[in-house]
Amino acid sequence: MNNPLKTTITALTALLLCTLTASAQTNANPIIGDLDENGRISRSEAENMMKTPSLKSELFKASAEEQGRFYNALENSIRVRLLKLSRAYDTPRWSFAVEMCERNGLSGIDAEKIALAVRANLATKRGGSKAKPINDGTPVIADQDGDGRISRSEADRMMKSPSLKSKLFNASAVDQSRFYNALESNIRVRFLRLSRAYETARWSRTVELYKRYGLSAQDAEKIAITMQNK
Repeated sequence: MNNPLKTTITALTALLLCTLTASAQTNANPIIGDLDENGRISRSEAENMMKTPSLKSELFKASAEEQGRFYNALENSIRVRLLKLSRAYDTPRWSFAVEMCERNGLSGIDAEKIALAVRANLATKRGGSKAKPINDGTPVIADQDGDGRISRSEADRMMKSPSLKSKLFNASAVDQSRFYNALESNIRVRFLRLSRAYETARWSRTVELYKRYGLSAQDAEKIAITMQNK
């Protein structure tokens, strides 16, 4: 066999192995909204998700790892659009950005959830080791069932438990980060809103709202500061 032909066969074999490996990884780690299961979220798949309540709910409730997988699978033009949305959040451009989203089937609440989720994903990427899976055997504060995730009910229980709140506030930065990264998406969004309201005109109104969840003004301030330090 001559060298050029041998080189070509070797290259094709390597390409086939890479393709099979990527396909196996995609099947092992399904991506939310990936209807054709090719490991990518096309424009049509993204638009379908934005108009499907069940898919939006699945994305917003997903773990940080699953949301990161969704974000990284987005077609570049869609990822750029979501990045623009996240950068418009809490700026004078936000109301215009929401109007644009509503044309694509997203409510103002949905737009806010996506903007905060994208920001959280970018923060996780910058954090390096924070991008690793949570459930590595290390206990997470308030994780009652030991599954490595903080569900809505577990978060609500923590906010009403003086001992758990004290444990979180007195924990190391590593343990606090582990708790934050383990939060169910909609709870993480709630805490991000709290942190963004801190030291703004919205703070007193936000504190009143969080009192319904069992948080005192002092507790709310501690959580807001903790979140800002992530």
